Amino acid sequence: MTAFADPVPAAAAVMLPERARPARLWTRTTGTAVLISAGYLDPGNWATDLAAGARFGMRLVWVVAIATVLALFLQQLAARLGLGSGRDLVQLLRERCSPLTRRLLTPPILLALAITEVVEVLGVLIGVQLLTGLPASTAVLVTAALLIVVLAAPAGIGRLVVFGCLAVVSVVYLAILVRSGLGASAADLTPGALPPGGLPVALGIIGAIVMPHNLLLHSTLARDLRARDARVAADPVHARAVLAATVRTSAVALAVALVLNCAIMSISARATGPAGGSETISSAYRELAPALGQLTSLLFAISLIAAGLASSVTGGMAATEAVRHLLPGLRLSPVARRLSCLVPAAAVCLCGLPEGTVLVWSQVVLSLVLPLVLFPLIRFLSDSELMGPLVLGRGTRTLAQAIATGISVLAAVAILG
Repeated sequence: MTAFADPVPAAAAVMLPERARPARLWTRTTGTAVLISAGYLDPGNWATDLAAGARFGMRLVWVVAIATVLALFLQQLAARLGLGSGRDLVQLLRERCSPLTRRLLTPPILLALAITEVVEVLGVLIGVQLLTGLPASTAVLVTAALLIVVLAAPAGIGRLVVFGCLAVVSVVYLAILVRSGLGASAADLTPGALPPGGLPVALGIIGAIVMPHNLLLHSTLARDLRARDARVAADPVHARAVLAATVRTSAVALAVALVLNCAIMSISARATGPAGGSETISSAYRELAPALGQLTSLLFAISLIAAGLASSVTGGMAATEAVRHLLPGLRLSPVARRLSCLVPAAAVCLCGLPEGTVLVWSQVVLSLVLPLVLFPLIRFLSDSELMGPLVLGRGTRTLAQAIATGISVLAAVAILG
C-alpha cells in the first residue's frame, strides 16, 4: 500500500535541493489525493445525494459544501499523523491504547469498514443490473467476477483501475452537468436551517463524504510516503512542505468531488421538474432517459459501476490494514473478504429491500462512528513526543475537538429524535 511515485533512494532525497522539489512533491501527493478521492464518489455518496435532491431539492447543497471543507481539514490531520509519527492510525490504536479502549473501539471501527465495503459492492451490483437488465441472481455472478478481476490484480494495475474509473465518473457527471445545468444559486450554498426531516440525510451526507475509512487510509498513505522520503523525518521544513503539498492536492480532488456530488444531487432534484425526482439509484436511472436521453442513463449505470470498483480498491486497502492490526489473528484475503460482503449486498437486491433507505442509513452509521476515529486521532496528534515538529497546535486542536464534538451532538440528536 504505497503512493505512486517511484521510491527515491534516501541519499538522493537528502541531497536534492529544496528548490528542485516542488514538482516532485506535487506528483507524489497527487497519487495519494486521487486514491482518497475515490471515497468521495462511492455509491454511498450517490444515495445520499439523490435522497437529498429528491426530498429537499438543492436546499442541502450547503451541507455537501461544509462536509467537503470538513473532509479537507480532517484529511490534513490524517496525513499529518502519518508524516509526523511514521505510523498509521490503526497501528497507534493497537500500540498506544489500553486493552479496554481497543476492545471498545475495534467493533465500531470494523463495523464502519464492513458497511463501507458492502455499500461499494452493492453499488457495483446495482450498476450491473441497470446496465445489463440481468436478474439479481445472475448480476451477482457478474459482480463477483468484476471484483475478482480488479481486486486480484497487482497493486499497480489496481491503482490504474482507480484512475480510470474516477476519470469515467468525472467525465460522465461533467457531461450531465452541462446537459442539465447545476442550478445551485449562491443562496443554495449559504448555510441555513435544516428542513423538517433533513437531519438524517444531512448526517448521511457527512458520513458519506467524511468517511472513517478514508481517514485511516490517508494516514497509511502518508506513513508510506514518509518511509520513502528520508527528509520527512530528518528535516522539519521539508516535512511541512510535504504536508502543504498534500493539502493542496487533496483540495483539488475535493473541489472536483464537490462539483460532482452537487451534479448527482441535481439529477433527482431537477430531472423530473420542480417537485424533484426519485431518491433511489434505480429510479434515477429510469428517469434520466426521458429527461436527458437514453445515452445519459446508460452512462449513469457505467459510472456507478466505475465508482463502486474504484472505491472497492481504496476501501479494501483501508480495511486490510485495519484488520491486520486490530484483528491480527484473522486470516482473510482482500478478495475473500470483499466476496463475503457481496452476500448482504445480494440480499438487499434479492429480497427487494429499498436500496435508497439501506444506503442512506448506512452512511448515517458511518457518521456515528466518525467521532470514535476523530478523538483518538486528535489525541495522537497532540503528543509532542510522537509527532515531533508536526505536533498539533492548540488552535488547530481546539477546532478539531469542536468538529468531533459537533458531529457527536448531531448524531445524538438524530438517535434521540
